[in-house]
Amino acid sequence: MKTATPTLTRRRLMLAAASVSATTLPTLGFAQEYPSKPIKFVVPVSAGTGTDLIVRFLANGLQTLWRTTTVVDNRVGASGVIGTDVVAKSAPDGYTLLATYAVHYSNPWAMDKVPYEAVKDFVPVGAFANSALSLIVPTDSPFKSVQDLIDAAKKNPGMYTYGTAGVGSTGHVCASLFTSLTGVNLRHVPYKSAAQPVVDTAGGQVHMSFAGTSSSIGLVKAGKLRVLATTGRKRSAILPDTPTMQEAGVKGYEVSSPVWIMAPAGTPDAIVNKLSAAMLTYARLPEFKDLCTAQGLDVDLEDAATARKKAPAEFQKWKNLVALTGANKG
Repeated sequence: MKTATPTLTRRRLMLAAASVSATTLPTLGFAQEYPSKPIKFVVPVSAGTGTDLIVRFLANGLQTLWRTTTVVDNRVGASGVIGTDVVAKSAPDGYTLLATYAVHYSNPWAMDKVPYEAVKDFVPVGAFANSALSLIVPTDSPFKSVQDLIDAAKKNPGMYTYGTAGVGSTGHVCASLFTSLTGVNLRHVPYKSAAQPVVDTAGGQVHMSFAGTSSSIGLVKAGKLRVLATTGRKRSAILPDTPTMQEAGVKGYEVSSPVWIMAPAGTPDAIVNKLSAAMLTYARLPEFKDLCTAQGLDVDLEDAATARKKAPAEFQKWKNLVALTGANKG
């Protein structure tokens, strides 16, 4: 699928292209010729989620700048492992990229086995946004607050269910941290995609979900879902009246998920840096901030060098979080 042209003003497009051309024109021949064929972005989550919309915006920018075709390929399943493995096994030439989030670093700890190494098999192109999740319930739920939920769950251990995008997903880690810090017993219902638990929560098939704000905001606005709290350290710009977990009384609670673009390990530095500079230029445009705000995301930019330097610490952070929560126990 060829992505559509982004809705940017002609002046901003010209300024963005001029900035990239002035700062990223490499001296190596193979990078000067890049790209010479379509660039594919593999997204291991459903279309319409925050990660998916971000990569489509950035892909559109590259398409406009370089007059090349960009393709967004949603490979959903196994909490992101299927799509991630596709990129890990792709040629390191800059033509197959991964758009991912926290599960990239949590899956190796939360699952028995993954067919790649999260740090060694990838090189970050950059980080572009940061996303907290939302604790959602149906609008007819008796839970009007996080404390309501905690009180009911303590009186009825194991009675209430929560949905996530799968074992080891960011939602599962969020829920496991919640149960660990509050001492409640909830039953996990894993799904194969990020969208389905949101739909099933609205329909009453599960009592609650820990879901990306971008996945749930449509049903929240439609009056089908209520957000009890968000999982980040500060309130969401799109949900300013909704407390964080900390504000709702769950002390020590904070989970958020960056959004990264990655390439297979071995991709030439000149190509990685060319991609990074181009995408960051588009990510600094007001339209990108507007997109992120609409999805409940915060713009949080890192170039390739910074994201690469932070990768081992990010890996360790999620190892510690998974160990604390016991998210690998299903």
